Amino acid sequence: MGLDMYLERIHRNVDEYRNVNLDDIDVNSKLYKVLAPYFHECGSEFYSWTSLFEEVGYWRKANAIHKWFVENVQDGEDDCEQYEVSKEQLEELLDVCKEVLDKVVMASGKIVNGQRLTKNGWEDILEDGMTVLNPEVCEELLPTQCGFFFGGTNYDEFYIDDIKETVSILTKVLEETNFDEYKIYYSSSW
Repeated sequence: MGLDMYLERIHRNVDEYRNVNLDDIDVNSKLYKVLAPYFHECGSEFYSWTSLFEEVGYWRKANAIHKWFVENVQDGEDDCEQYEVSKEQLEELLDVCKEVLDKVVMASGKIVNGQRLTKNGWEDILEDGMTVLNPEVCEELLPTQCGFFFGGTNYDEFYIDDIKETVSILTKVLEETNFDEYKIYYSSSW
């Protein structure tokens, strides 16, 4: 359980069929022949499926990034639906992430890495790590968000790792996507 977040790419030629269950299409039909060149094999070691979408980005519990998508792409609707993301929006998020990384100051300190139940209730599990000394930068540019199984909201090495991963994902998507031919969608589940 928790916040899972996806960026997916689909060819504009087949975007209108994005909600079609491909298992329901007769392999001998005209529609199947039209869609087949755009199929992507998806899945894990446990199961697989065919999709018109190609996963180009995945985050787990990167709640600051999710909050940005909800506010800037989804008009504030956090409803686990699929939303088209423009090239300009991806570039904007990339710029914000780079600005955070340029401005934060990190130092050794204690960070929260989970919780444990004690006889006095829940207590944080603290360990040595890196903390952000100027969290006001993060609060201003890319604040975290509380949520049911959304992960931690502290400004520390885990937050910075999410930002670095986002820079990596977005840089690759922007370099490898021809936005005249493809659309990018963001979705989440929790």
